[in-house]
Amino acid sequence: MLHTRIAEDYDKRHAEIYNAPEQHRLVVALQLAVSRASSTENSHVALDYGCGAGNLTHHLLNLGCTVVAADVTPTFLDVVQSSFESPQLSTRLLNGSDLREFGDSSFDMVATYSVLHHVPDYLAILQEFARVVKPGGVIVIDHEVCESYWTPSTHLMEFQQLTTKTRHVTERIADLARPSWYVKKWRRLLNSRYQEEGDIHVWPDDHIEWHKVRDVLQSNGVQAIHEEDYLLYQAHYNVDTHKRFSPLCSDMHLYIGRKQ
Repeated sequence: MLHTRIAEDYDKRHAEIYNAPEQHRLVVALQLAVSRASSTENSHVALDYGCGAGNLTHHLLNLGCTVVAADVTPTFLDVVQSSFESPQLSTRLLNGSDLREFGDSSFDMVATYSVLHHVPDYLAILQEFARVVKPGGVIVIDHEVCESYWTPSTHLMEFQQLTTKTRHVTERIADLARPSWYVKKWRRLLNSRYQEEGDIHVWPDDHIEWHKVRDVLQSNGVQAIHEEDYLLYQAHYNVDTHKRFSPLCSDMHLYIGRKQ
């Protein structure tokens, strides 16, 4: 499994996630979610679905939650366990299709970040989220492409042009010395939609559809309490350029829903 091979350097591969502005935005979103989740326990019990290297887990622990970090990749669970030695943390291996590992109403919060587009039947897993979250609990879905990304405004297109990362000639030459570069090129020739980490639902005709997300969750008793589109900050962006365009366009979406 590819994620097993990349687990230990996942943060280095994803500068669009592990940068200060994006991490700050994420913390603010999680603070809001925690504040809206009801619990009869001393701390909220949260499921970090598709925990990866522990991005959400880290912040949820800091917010005082008891966290179950869950993933389909054992190596990621090892990374999380060794990174965050906390009595409030446990890990669980997922089966990849549902959440049968957990009973009904097990959690005060289910949170997932940049994960749904990896899930073949993401609508089915949303039903599972609604099942395992308690009444009064919240579901957080973050870092998924918003609808306006697929029909970009003139502002978004201008921003994309200004922030497109150009690769230095030395980087291109270094590619030619890596056998993996040729393997990826060949795989893309065979399958134009090949992506190294196996992403799906990231194409104009095949992507996370937010109206379907809302419909599935609402039909399972979850009402949206906060939604917002935002412009993701990536590590190579010019800060001033991002600040200038943030009020004008967006490429990502955050959803927070509460179970009735």
